[in-house]
Amino acid sequence: MSDTTQPSGMASMDHTGMDHTENGSMGDQEGVVRVSPATVQNIGVRTAEVTVEPLRRTIRTTGQFKMDERGMRTVSLKVGGWVETLHADYKGAIVKKGEPLLELYSPELVSTQEEYLLALRNARRMEGSSDAKRLVEATRRRLDHWDLTESQIEEIEARGEPTRTVTFHAPTSGEVMHKNVTEGQRIEPGRALMDIADLSTIWLIADVNQQDLPWIEEGMPVRIRLVSDPGAKQEGQVDHIYNMLDAETRTAKVRITLPGGNRRLRKPGAYATVYLEARPTEATPVVPSEAVVSNGERDVVIQALGDGRFRPRPVMTGLETGGRVQILDGLSGGEQIVTSAQFLIDSEARLEGAMSMMMGDM
Repeated sequence: MSDTTQPSGMASMDHTGMDHTENGSMGDQEGVVRVSPATVQNIGVRTAEVTVEPLRRTIRTTGQFKMDERGMRTVSLKVGGWVETLHADYKGAIVKKGEPLLELYSPELVSTQEEYLLALRNARRMEGSSDAKRLVEATRRRLDHWDLTESQIEEIEARGEPTRTVTFHAPTSGEVMHKNVTEGQRIEPGRALMDIADLSTIWLIADVNQQDLPWIEEGMPVRIRLVSDPGAKQEGQVDHIYNMLDAETRTAKVRITLPGGNRRLRKPGAYATVYLEARPTEATPVVPSEAVVSNGERDVVIQALGDGRFRPRPVMTGLETGGRVQILDGLSGGEQIVTSAQFLIDSEARLEGAMSMMMGDM
Protein backbone atom coordinates (compact mmCIF):
# COMPACT_ATOMS: atom_id res chain seq x y z
CA MET A 1 0.00 0.00 0.00
CA SER A 2 1.44 3.35 -1.06
CA ASP A 3 1.13 6.48 1.02
CA THR A 4 -0.60 9.70 -0.10
CA THR A 5 0.94 13.12 0.46
CA GLN A 6 -1.39 16.14 0.41
CA PRO A 7 -0.64 19.82 1.15
CA SER A 8 -0.01 20.31 4.84
CA GLY A 9 -3.11 20.14 7.03
CA MET A 10 -5.40 18.93 4.23
CA ALA A 11 -7.05 15.61 3.47
CA SER A 12 -8.63 14.23 0.31
CA MET A 13 -12.31 13.31 0.25
CA ASP A 14 -14.00 11.15 -2.41
CA HIS A 15 -17.54 10.15 -3.25
CA THR A 16 -17.47 7.21 -0.82
CA GLY A 17 -17.21 9.49 2.18
CA MET A 18 -13.63 8.44 2.91
CA ASP A 19 -10.78 10.90 3.28
CA HIS A 20 -7.10 10.09 3.36
CA THR A 21 -4.85 11.96 5.79
CA GLU A 22 -1.36 13.01 4.98
CA ASN A 23 1.56 10.80 5.94
CA GLY A 24 4.55 13.10 5.50
CA SER A 25 5.65 14.20 8.95
CA MET A 26 2.80 12.46 10.77
CA GLY A 27 4.38 9.06 11.31
CA ASP A 28 1.50 7.85 13.46
CA GLN A 29 -0.92 8.58 10.61
CA GLU A 30 0.95 6.64 7.94
CA GLY A 31 -1.43 4.57 5.83
CA VAL A 32 -4.50 5.75 7.79
CA VAL A 33 -7.87 5.91 6.05
CA ARG A 34 -10.54 8.17 7.56
CA VAL A 35 -14.20 7.19 7.07
CA SER A 36 -17.11 9.47 7.90
CA PRO A 37 -19.51 8.25 10.64
CA ALA A 38 -22.34 8.00 8.11
CA THR A 39 -20.27 5.80 5.82
CA VAL A 40 -19.16 3.61 8.74
CA GLN A 41 -22.81 3.03 9.55
CA ASN A 42 -23.86 2.49 5.93
CA ILE A 43 -21.25 -0.14 5.13
CA GLY A 44 -21.80 -1.93 8.45
CA VAL A 45 -18.34 -1.73 9.98
CA ARG A 46 -18.01 -3.96 13.05
CA THR A 47 -14.96 -4.32 15.24
CA ALA A 48 -13.57 -6.73 17.83
CA GLU A 49 -10.71 -6.66 20.30
CA VAL A 50 -7.61 -8.78 19.68
CA THR A 51 -7.36 -11.30 22.52
CA VAL A 52 -4.32 -13.24 23.69
CA GLU A 53 -5.20 -16.88 24.40
CA PRO A 54 -4.44 -20.46 23.40
CA LEU A 55 -6.42 -22.23 20.67
CA ARG A 56 -8.01 -25.63 21.27
CA ARG A 57 -9.13 -28.06 18.62
CA THR A 58 -11.04 -31.35 18.50
CA ILE A 59 -10.80 -33.04 15.10
CA ARG A 60 -13.71 -35.30 14.19
CA THR A 61 -13.07 -37.96 11.57
CA THR A 62 -13.82 -41.57 10.62
CA GLY A 63 -11.63 -44.60 11.25
CA GLN A 64 -11.69 -48.27 10.31
CA PHE A 65 -10.52 -51.19 12.43
CA LYS A 66 -7.82 -53.40 10.92
CA MET A 67 -5.75 -56.34 12.06
CA ASP A 68 -2.57 -55.46 13.91
CA GLU A 69 0.01 -56.36 11.25
CA ARG A 70 2.63 -56.97 13.91
CA GLY A 71 0.53 -59.89 15.18
CA MET A 72 0.13 -61.63 11.80
CA ARG A 73 2.06 -64.90 11.35
CA THR A 74 2.13 -66.96 8.17
CA VAL A 75 2.42 -70.71 8.73
CA SER A 76 4.63 -72.53 6.25
CA LEU A 77 6.85 -75.58 6.61
CA LYS A 78 10.49 -75.97 5.64
CA VAL A 79 9.97 -79.54 4.55
CA GLY A 80 7.49 -81.06 2.11
CA GLY A 81 5.11 -83.98 2.55
CA TRP A 82 1.46 -84.98 2.98
CA VAL A 83 -0.93 -83.48 5.54
CA GLU A 84 -2.42 -86.54 7.24
CA THR A 85 -4.28 -84.69 10.00
CA LEU A 86 -5.33 -81.03 10.01
CA HIS A 87 -6.26 -79.83 13.50
CA ALA A 88 -6.90 -76.17 12.57
CA ASP A 89 -9.32 -77.25 9.86
CA TYR A 90 -11.45 -74.14 9.27
CA LYS A 91 -11.01 -70.41 8.79
CA GLY A 92 -11.78 -68.55 12.01
CA ALA A 93 -10.56 -71.30 14.31
CA ILE A 94 -9.03 -69.99 17.54
CA VAL A 95 -5.69 -71.57 18.41
CA LYS A 96 -3.24 -71.11 21.25
CA LYS A 97 0.51 -70.98 20.95
CA GLY A 98 1.96 -74.50 21.05
CA GLU A 99 -1.28 -76.27 20.12
CA PRO A 100 -1.11 -78.84 17.28
CA LEU A 101 -1.88 -77.40 13.84
CA LEU A 102 -1.24 -80.39 11.58
CA GLU A 103 0.47 -83.76 11.32
CA LEU A 104 2.76 -84.26 8.34
CA TYR A 105 4.08 -87.43 6.72
CA SER A 106 7.39 -86.59 5.08
CA PRO A 107 9.73 -89.29 3.68
CA GLU A 108 12.57 -86.79 4.10
CA LEU A 109 11.78 -86.37 7.80
CA VAL A 110 11.56 -90.13 8.30
CA SER A 111 14.96 -90.74 6.67
CA THR A 112 16.57 -87.93 8.67
CA GLN A 113 15.23 -89.42 11.90
CA GLU A 114 16.79 -92.75 10.90
CA GLU A 115 20.10 -91.04 10.18
CA TYR A 116 19.97 -89.35 13.57
CA LEU A 117 19.27 -92.59 15.45
CA LEU A 118 22.05 -94.37 13.54
CA ALA A 119 24.48 -91.55 14.36
CA LEU A 120 23.53 -91.81 18.04
CA ARG A 121 24.19 -95.55 18.08
CA ASN A 122 27.55 -95.11 16.38
CA ALA A 123 28.51 -92.34 18.81
CA ARG A 124 27.72 -94.57 21.77
CA ARG A 125 29.66 -97.45 20.24
CA MET A 126 32.61 -95.25 19.30
CA GLU A 127 32.71 -93.30 22.52
CA GLY A 128 35.19 -90.43 22.33
CA SER A 129 35.13 -90.20 18.53
CA SER A 130 34.88 -86.57 17.45
CA ASP A 131 33.67 -87.55 13.96
CA ALA A 132 30.76 -89.52 15.42
CA LYS A 133 29.80 -86.60 17.64
CA ARG A 134 29.89 -84.18 14.71
CA LEU A 135 27.58 -86.47 12.72
CA VAL A 136 25.08 -86.55 15.62
CA GLU A 137 25.19 -82.77 15.89
CA ALA A 138 24.72 -82.32 12.13
CA THR A 139 21.64 -84.56 11.88
CA ARG A 140 20.14 -83.12 15.06
CA ARG A 141 20.69 -79.61 13.69
CA ARG A 142 18.82 -80.56 10.52
CA LEU A 143 15.81 -81.71 12.54
CA ASP A 144 15.97 -78.50 14.56
CA HIS A 145 16.08 -76.39 11.39
CA TRP A 146 12.93 -78.15 10.20
CA ASP A 147 11.22 -76.81 13.37
CA LEU A 148 11.03 -80.02 15.38
CA THR A 149 10.91 -79.08 19.04
CA GLU A 150 13.44 -80.15 21.64
CA SER A 151 10.89 -82.48 23.24
CA GLN A 152 10.08 -84.10 19.88
CA ILE A 153 13.75 -84.85 19.24
CA GLU A 154 14.13 -86.27 22.76
CA GLU A 155 11.08 -88.52 22.15
CA ILE A 156 12.73 -89.88 18.99
CA GLU A 157 15.86 -90.67 21.03
CA ALA A 158 13.84 -92.33 23.81
CA ARG A 159 11.72 -94.40 21.36
CA GLY A 160 14.73 -95.52 19.35
CA GLU A 161 12.83 -95.52 16.05
CA PRO A 162 11.50 -92.79 13.73
CA THR A 163 7.94 -91.56 13.95
CA ARG A 164 5.91 -91.79 10.75
CA THR A 165 4.24 -88.39 11.10
CA VAL A 166 5.49 -85.25 12.79
CA THR A 167 3.17 -82.77 14.51
CA PHE A 168 3.71 -79.06 13.86
CA HIS A 169 2.41 -76.55 16.37
CA ALA A 170 0.95 -73.04 16.32
CA PRO A 171 3.74 -70.42 16.48
CA THR A 172 1.40 -67.91 18.16
CA SER A 173 -2.09 -67.58 19.60
CA GLY A 174 -4.86 -66.09 17.51
CA GLU A 175 -7.43 -66.68 14.79
CA VAL A 176 -6.81 -68.77 11.67
CA MET A 177 -7.03 -66.59 8.56
CA HIS A 178 -6.59 -67.30 4.83
CA LYS A 179 -6.42 -71.08 5.23
CA ASN A 180 -4.86 -72.58 2.12
CA VAL A 181 -4.48 -76.26 2.98
CA THR A 182 -6.75 -79.30 3.33
CA GLU A 183 -6.34 -82.67 4.96
CA GLY A 184 -4.62 -85.21 2.69
CA GLN A 185 -3.02 -82.53 0.54
CA ARG A 186 0.61 -82.71 -0.57
CA ILE A 187 2.51 -79.54 0.23
CA GLU A 188 5.84 -78.14 -0.86
CA PRO A 189 8.39 -76.43 1.41
CA GLY A 190 7.73 -72.72 1.88
CA ARG A 191 4.09 -72.79 0.79
CA ALA A 192 1.83 -70.47 2.83
CA LEU A 193 -0.66 -72.79 4.55
CA MET A 194 -2.54 -70.28 6.69
CA ASP A 195 -2.20 -67.03 8.60
CA ILE A 196 -2.70 -66.73 12.34
CA ALA A 197 -3.76 -63.28 13.55
CA ASP A 198 -3.03 -62.28 17.12
CA LEU A 199 -6.27 -60.72 18.39
CA SER A 200 -4.89 -59.26 21.61
CA THR A 201 -4.52 -55.85 19.93
CA ILE A 202 -6.23 -54.17 16.98
CA TRP A 203 -5.52 -51.09 14.90
CA LEU A 204 -7.90 -48.20 14.27
CA ILE A 205 -6.78 -46.30 11.16
CA ALA A 206 -8.25 -42.79 10.86
CA ASP A 207 -8.04 -40.26 8.01
CA VAL A 208 -6.97 -36.69 8.80
CA ASN A 209 -7.40 -33.81 6.34
CA GLN A 210 -4.26 -32.06 5.19
CA GLN A 211 -5.21 -28.76 6.84
CA ASP A 212 -5.61 -30.51 10.20
CA LEU A 213 -2.17 -32.16 10.18
CA PRO A 214 -0.44 -29.34 12.12
CA TRP A 215 -2.64 -30.28 15.09
CA ILE A 216 -1.72 -33.98 15.00
CA GLU A 217 1.06 -35.50 17.10
CA GLU A 218 1.92 -38.93 18.43
CA GLY A 219 0.59 -39.54 21.93
CA MET A 220 -2.40 -37.20 21.56
CA PRO A 221 -5.57 -38.52 23.29
CA VAL A 222 -8.41 -39.96 21.24
CA ARG A 223 -12.08 -40.58 21.96
CA ILE A 224 -13.88 -43.27 19.95
CA ARG A 225 -17.55 -43.85 19.29
CA LEU A 226 -18.76 -47.16 17.85
CA VAL A 227 -21.97 -47.42 15.86
CA SER A 228 -22.57 -50.83 17.44
CA ASP A 229 -22.08 -49.51 21.00
CA PRO A 230 -22.72 -45.73 21.01
CA GLY A 231 -23.04 -45.40 24.79
CA ALA A 232 -19.70 -47.00 25.65
CA LYS A 233 -16.70 -44.81 26.46
CA GLN A 234 -13.75 -45.73 24.25
CA GLU A 235 -10.39 -44.02 24.66
CA GLY A 236 -6.93 -44.37 23.19
CA GLN A 237 -4.06 -42.37 21.78
CA VAL A 238 -2.29 -41.87 18.46
CA ASP A 239 0.79 -44.08 18.32
CA HIS A 240 1.82 -43.56 14.69
CA ILE A 241 1.36 -40.97 11.93
CA TYR A 242 1.86 -42.35 8.43
CA ASN A 243 4.18 -40.36 6.17
CA MET A 244 2.32 -40.63 2.87
CA LEU A 245 -0.52 -38.30 1.90
CA ASP A 246 -3.33 -39.61 -0.30
CA ALA A 247 -3.11 -37.54 -3.49
CA GLU A 248 -6.84 -37.90 -4.26
CA THR A 249 -8.43 -37.31 -0.86
CA ARG A 250 -5.64 -35.05 0.51
CA THR A 251 -5.70 -36.98 3.77
CA ALA A 252 -3.06 -38.69 5.88
CA LYS A 253 -3.60 -41.74 8.06
CA VAL A 254 -3.01 -42.03 11.79
CA ARG A 255 -2.99 -45.23 13.83
CA ILE A 256 -4.50 -45.93 17.23
CA THR A 257 -3.64 -49.29 18.83
CA LEU A 258 -6.38 -50.70 21.07
CA PRO A 259 -7.02 -53.89 23.06
CA GLY A 260 -8.60 -56.54 20.87
CA GLY A 261 -10.21 -59.89 21.59
CA ASN A 262 -12.41 -62.23 19.58
CA ARG A 263 -15.62 -61.25 21.40
CA ARG A 264 -15.08 -57.48 21.43
CA LEU A 265 -17.05 -55.12 19.22
CA ARG A 266 -13.85 -53.67 17.79
CA LYS A 267 -13.69 -56.00 14.81
CA PRO A 268 -11.59 -55.63 11.63
CA GLY A 269 -13.58 -53.90 8.91
CA ALA A 270 -15.88 -52.03 11.33
CA TYR A 271 -16.02 -48.23 11.28
CA ALA A 272 -15.89 -45.79 14.18
CA THR A 273 -16.15 -42.05 14.75
CA VAL A 274 -12.84 -40.69 16.03
CA TYR A 275 -12.32 -37.48 18.04
CA LEU A 276 -8.68 -36.36 18.15
CA GLU A 277 -8.06 -34.06 21.09
CA ALA A 278 -5.30 -31.63 20.04
CA ARG A 279 -3.06 -30.08 22.67
CA PRO A 280 -3.81 -26.35 23.27
CA THR A 281 -1.43 -23.98 21.53
CA GLU A 282 0.66 -21.38 23.33
CA ALA A 283 -1.16 -18.13 24.11
CA THR A 284 -0.88 -15.78 21.13
CA PRO A 285 -2.95 -12.91 19.73
CA VAL A 286 -6.16 -14.36 18.24
CA VAL A 287 -8.62 -12.73 15.86
CA PRO A 288 -11.82 -13.86 14.13
CA SER A 289 -11.05 -15.55 10.81
CA GLU A 290 -13.23 -13.10 8.90
CA ALA A 291 -11.04 -10.22 10.10
CA VAL A 292 -8.13 -11.36 7.91
CA VAL A 293 -7.97 -10.00 4.35
CA SER A 294 -5.78 -12.11 2.05
CA ASN A 295 -4.74 -11.46 -1.53
CA GLY A 296 -2.82 -14.71 -1.93
CA GLU A 297 0.53 -13.07 -1.21
CA ARG A 298 0.02 -11.50 2.21
CA ASP A 299 -2.51 -11.28 5.02
CA VAL A 300 -3.81 -7.99 6.39
CA VAL A 301 -6.14 -6.92 9.20
CA ILE A 302 -7.71 -3.46 9.41
CA GLN A 303 -7.04 -1.79 12.73
CA ALA A 304 -9.72 0.61 14.00
CA LEU A 305 -7.98 3.64 15.53
CA GLY A 306 -11.16 5.46 16.59
CA ASP A 307 -12.85 8.59 15.27
CA GLY A 308 -13.45 6.90 11.92
CA ARG A 309 -9.75 6.20 11.33
CA PHE A 310 -8.54 2.83 10.06
CA ARG A 311 -5.13 1.44 9.15
CA PRO A 312 -4.20 -1.82 7.37
CA ARG A 313 -1.81 -3.99 9.43
CA PRO A 314 0.16 -6.78 7.68
CA VAL A 315 0.12 -9.91 9.84
CA MET A 316 1.49 -13.44 9.86
CA THR A 317 -1.25 -15.99 10.54
CA GLY A 318 -0.88 -19.38 12.22
CA LEU A 319 -3.29 -22.17 13.10
CA GLU A 320 -7.02 -21.71 12.59
CA THR A 321 -9.94 -23.38 14.31
CA GLY A 322 -13.52 -22.63 15.24
CA GLY A 323 -13.62 -19.39 13.25
CA ARG A 324 -10.52 -17.97 14.99
CA VAL A 325 -6.94 -17.69 13.79
CA GLN A 326 -3.57 -17.18 15.47
CA ILE A 327 -1.59 -14.02 14.71
CA LEU A 328 2.09 -14.89 14.99
CA ASP A 329 3.36 -11.44 14.02
CA GLY A 330 1.83 -8.00 13.47
CA LEU A 331 -0.42 -7.67 16.54
CA SER A 332 0.29 -7.80 20.26
CA GLY A 333 -3.22 -7.97 21.73
CA GLY A 334 -5.74 -5.38 22.84
CA GLU A 335 -6.06 -3.68 19.43
CA GLN A 336 -9.46 -3.07 17.88
CA ILE A 337 -9.76 -4.63 14.43
CA VAL A 338 -12.48 -4.57 11.80
CA THR A 339 -14.42 -7.82 11.37
CA SER A 340 -16.79 -6.70 8.60
CA ALA A 341 -16.51 -4.38 5.58
CA GLN A 342 -12.73 -4.51 5.89
CA PHE A 343 -12.52 -5.35 2.19
CA LEU A 344 -14.01 -1.94 1.36
CA ILE A 345 -11.59 -0.12 3.65
CA ASP A 346 -8.58 -2.07 2.34
CA SER A 347 -9.66 -1.49 -1.26
CA GLU A 348 -10.00 2.23 -0.60
CA ALA A 349 -6.50 2.36 0.87
CA ARG A 350 -5.11 0.57 -2.19
CA LEU A 351 -7.02 2.87 -4.55
CA GLU A 352 -5.67 5.97 -2.84
CA GLY A 353 -2.14 4.59 -3.05
CA ALA A 354 -2.53 3.96 -6.80
CA MET A 355 -3.95 7.44 -7.32
CA SER A 356 -1.00 8.97 -5.47
CA MET A 357 1.45 7.13 -7.73
CA MET A 358 -0.42 8.34 -10.84
CA MET A 359 -0.44 11.94 -9.63
CA GLY A 360 3.27 11.73 -8.97
CA ASP A 361 3.93 10.62 -12.56
CA MET A 362 2.08 13.62 -14.05
